[in-house]
Amino acid sequence: MQKKAIVALVALGIIVGGCANSASQGKRVSASSSKSTPSKQRSVAKTSVKASPVGKIISVEKMNPDVGYKVANKKTVFYRSLKEYGTKDGIISDNITARGSIFGAIKEYETTTGVYYRVVMFYPNGFENRNSPENSGDTTEITNYGFVKADGLKPFSTVKSEWHYSQKQPYYVGNPYEHRIWSAPANTKHYTYVTHVFDRLARTQLYATKELVKYNGSHYVYLSTAKRPLGWVYKSPKTLIAGYYRDPGQQLLKPKAHEKMVVKKQSRKSAGTRVDVSDSTALPQRVYQIRNKRKHTLRVLTMGMDNRPIRIDFKRGKAVKVRTFEYWRKPWKTITNKKKLRTHFTVSHEFDEGAWSTVHFYKHKSKKLVRVRTYGTDSYATIWIYRNGKVGFKTRIPKDIMSYPLADFK
Repeated sequence: MQKKAIVALVALGIIVGGCANSASQGKRVSASSSKSTPSKQRSVAKTSVKASPVGKIISVEKMNPDVGYKVANKKTVFYRSLKEYGTKDGIISDNITARGSIFGAIKEYETTTGVYYRVVMFYPNGFENRNSPENSGDTTEITNYGFVKADGLKPFSTVKSEWHYSQKQPYYVGNPYEHRIWSAPANTKHYTYVTHVFDRLARTQLYATKELVKYNGSHYVYLSTAKRPLGWVYKSPKTLIAGYYRDPGQQLLKPKAHEKMVVKKQSRKSAGTRVDVSDSTALPQRVYQIRNKRKHTLRVLTMGMDNRPIRIDFKRGKAVKVRTFEYWRKPWKTITNKKKLRTHFTVSHEFDEGAWSTVHFYKHKSKKLVRVRTYGTDSYATIWIYRNGKVGFKTRIPKDIMSYPLADFK
């Protein structure tokens, strides 16, 4: 708007000046025709071009914005444009504000006074890529750091090392909400974003094909399925379980030869098609049941929206033992307290993890046997198991919670 206003004022000035010169010229001509030539010469406006504070531009070259830089010294200041370079009003950011950030150079300007970079700040855009992609108004407002003198920045390596595996490494999902899959590890390239979530990958065999170490020492692996590439994820034994996928019912219920295990799974429609930042809301819940010939429930294993296994053993319709597991399927707590097994109890790591569950037992006369509800930071999901073997599922995410279409992250 400022540029448009300046152009309009200049144009107006030319028009007004032209009219004034024409009027005065007319008067001078009527007074004396012998002075017409000198009057025309005087009517030509003399303009002076203000010299650029960075001097004359000799050359401009494109640069790779994924090559990282950091502030080199205390004198480094970023300016809105080369025309405003060195002016107080032209400052975008001072040294203190920019000191902790990583920058990428888009263009290099060689001038008669030195070399200048047009720079952007490295920006991890998380879930917002579809709504505010790179170069959109929202991201540009955040990432644009204008111009800086080349000697005000120093090279910064965002990746310490990277290598390919000779053979792909098998993994499957443990904790589905702690980490997400990215286009590149955050702040290793000038623009990164979430490409996939684990909500619909809980039962999928995954493979890591390469690994890298970030500047801060954290490790990331590049994941793919048997059919398609996915992206980079933080290498954590809580998020990724090393090895080939194991059916949790077979692994943790251990059905005997004469026992039949029945699997009930929440429909995708019931689980929903929205993704939120904190939880794995769209992960379909599952129940693994073992019942005897009389159709009495003997053992059940629930997998809530957080993918945590909880095993409950029954005898004559009453719970006698509950075993809870870590996300990587290691036994965690065993509950045998009779009061808790007749009423309810909570499965929680307190502040260590974002999700927790409550297990509620119904009275013997009720048609319902047990309810397992998983609470996330923003949403919750419920499993009901009935005495006749039926299972109910429900997932709820409040309307006022920021969420995104699952289709953007499949």
